[in-house]
Amino acid sequence: MPVTHRPDRDGAAVTSRHVPYFLALEVAAQAWARLLDELGQGVLSTADVAVVRAEFDFRRELFTGSLDVDVEVTRVGRSSVAFGIALYQRDMLAATGETVVARTDEARLVSVPLSPVQRAMLESLVAA
Repeated sequence: MPVTHRPDRDGAAVTSRHVPYFLALEVAAQAWARLLDELGQGVLSTADVAVVRAEFDFRRELFTGSLDVDVEVTRVGRSSVAFGIALYQRDMLAATGETVVARTDEARLVSVPLSPVQRAMLESLVAA
């Protein structure tokens, strides 16, 4: 997955090849969202969930260019699902983390339990 910079707030382009942590987290979010979209069979979409926790440990600096992302479902709760994420660059582990999302009500104010169909789909994706 390519990783590039967005413009600075003043509109100037960033010239450094360093990837800020928040951009790496956006790439990780795209990966777990893609997992839900591609393997979730429309049972649970990113519009149904909200991030409730994100924790990452960076082992090395990331640079613009190609970034490989491994993502897996690690835990399914009453209303939540946890994704384990690993970021690799140049075949070296650069960061590991976990993002937890919870299913929300239509107003996106409170969490609601996963449906039996959603739970079964997510449990089928849990890493062995």
